[in-house]
Amino acid sequence: MALLVHPLLVHFPIALWMTAALFDLLFLWRREQFFATTARYLVGLGLLGALASIVSGWRDLITQEMLGVGTALRKEHMPHQLLAYTATIAYLLVFLGRWRRPSPAGWTIILSLLGAVLIAVTGFVGVELRKVM
Repeated sequence: MALLVHPLLVHFPIALWMTAALFDLLFLWRREQFFATTARYLVGLGLLGALASIVSGWRDLITQEMLGVGTALRKEHMPHQLLAYTATIAYLLVFLGRWRRPSPAGWTIILSLLGAVLIAVTGFVGVELRKVM
């Protein structure tokens, strides 16, 4: 059986983006610039982790298909993939919306919190994929 790298890497963007959402909430509560700046860096680092996760996810999927897992995995993978891409695009928009701005715009905080929900659902669906494998 091949080593699956994706399940090892996904924890980084999940943790970084969830922590960014927490810092966004702290910013709303305390209005201290430290929380906004930290959230911006966490979102950016999460994007780097997401890139590694997406590449490794495709690598693992192709490896599993070559081993004969078949179309069931591909079919089950599609919702997970779409959720992951949507969350990544949401956080890319958050990052771009906060680029070189001292305080986050309200829409970026809302999108960050929605992204946290999306990435949680994405992780749940990803765990369910293991049942097909």
